[in-house]
Amino acid sequence: MILVTGGAGFIGSNLVNELLKNKLPITVCDFNTKIDKSYFKDISNILRFVEPIDLRNFIFENKISVIFHLGAISSTTFPDANQIWYNNIFTSKEIWDLCCKNKIRLIYASSAATYGNGDKGYIDNQNLTYLKSLKPLNIYAWSKNEVDKRNLFAKNIQNISPPQWISLKFFNVYGPNESHKENMISIVLKTFQQIKKNETTLLFKSYNDQYEDGEQKRDFIYVKDCIKVLMWFLEKDNISGIFNVGTGQARTFNDLVYNVYKNLKKNINLKYIDMPKEIKNQYQYHTKADLRKLIKTGYDKNFYTLEKGIEDYINNYLNKKNYEIS
Repeated sequence: MILVTGGAGFIGSNLVNELLKNKLPITVCDFNTKIDKSYFKDISNILRFVEPIDLRNFIFENKISVIFHLGAISSTTFPDANQIWYNNIFTSKEIWDLCCKNKIRLIYASSAATYGNGDKGYIDNQNLTYLKSLKPLNIYAWSKNEVDKRNLFAKNIQNISPPQWISLKFFNVYGPNESHKENMISIVLKTFQQIKKNETTLLFKSYNDQYEDGEQKRDFIYVKDCIKVLMWFLEKDNISGIFNVGTGQARTFNDLVYNVYKNLKKNINLKYIDMPKEIKNQYQYHTKADLRKLIKTGYDKNFYTLEKGIEDYINNYLNKKNYEIS
């Protein structure tokens, strides 16, 4: 059996659909109140839904081969540090320990936000000294780096680890099944919604002299590519480590917005607005995944370009689902 925590979430639900397509036995751990049945192509084939409070007992009482741990508080502006510590760090540590004890393979989500302002590059180095030198810019990013550090300490210093462990540093993900994320939805979906409501698209001004307004850059990755990487590591049970999951290309927010308007055949209506004071010091102006380590594992699948990813998302999903325009 495969267990997916956060299986009703953005990346989680896309992964569950892919696992079901491959006729694999799946159990989803998530809050019942968060389950949107429209996210799943064949919800009847999911073996069971488990509430997070019951997760520990479920792992002990069932034979599980792999855990995809994708559940977390993912908001970069979430105010409660104690809740983030419990959900993102304590729970992740508990899952790591259970996987060690029960010899369960573990593939879990980290984040490119751990790299902070990028002054040390975006290299998926799993040296403990390197991880300690990173300076995440918000509590969410800090929590993800703490999990990586603690797991690496357990492996390298205590010699304790699951039979396989994979930490995936996802960059800026967009795609189907993200509408529940509210203010954390991708700029692709946000722009789509604004266009459909005949509203002006809003982007943050730049407060860095190296970047003009809208020219801030991100490594935007389509969720379908994230799922390909997750499935790759499911097949490669002899590989462990920390890996970047991006396209290796940095594109501007202006590029992104332009492509949304282009696919909807609309004239651009764009305004640059002041950045909220509380995130000015937490803002990444440039991200770009170093993929050499992932490629070295033998991964050779092509990534969607920003143009092709947005085209697929809009034409095959957003234009067909009214719930995305809320």
